[in-house]
Amino acid sequence: MNERDKQERRKYVRIAKQFIISYYALNDPEQQHDVSQLHNIGMGGMCFVASRQFPVGAAMGIELKTPYINETAHLEGTVLEAYEKIPNVVYETRMEFGTLNDTAQRVLAKIVETFVALPE
Repeated sequence: MNERDKQERRKYVRIAKQFIISYYALNDPEQQHDVSQLHNIGMGGMCFVASRQFPVGAAMGIELKTPYINETAHLEGTVLEAYEKIPNVVYETRMEFGTLNDTAQRVLAKIVETFVALPE
């Protein structure tokens, strides 16, 4: 299956932008937040690079701040897949969002609205 087929199956549009995020496991509040880069994001989920592999089903917290919107969005979701891109160094992590708070919905809607309208 090619990338286009995968996108067409998605319920929400994904925006391919490389914003900086911080992420953490929700079940480990003592864990330090790691900083990483986003691959793509939409109203239903996102894909990002992590420095360790999280198990499928892990509850994650994300803090997203973009140069286009002043608010920081706090997102929560569940890991759908995490696979090794560079052995023991880089893991591409796909996650699905749970219920989004009003700020998160507003920030994500603004990102999608802004970048869907831009030509590639």
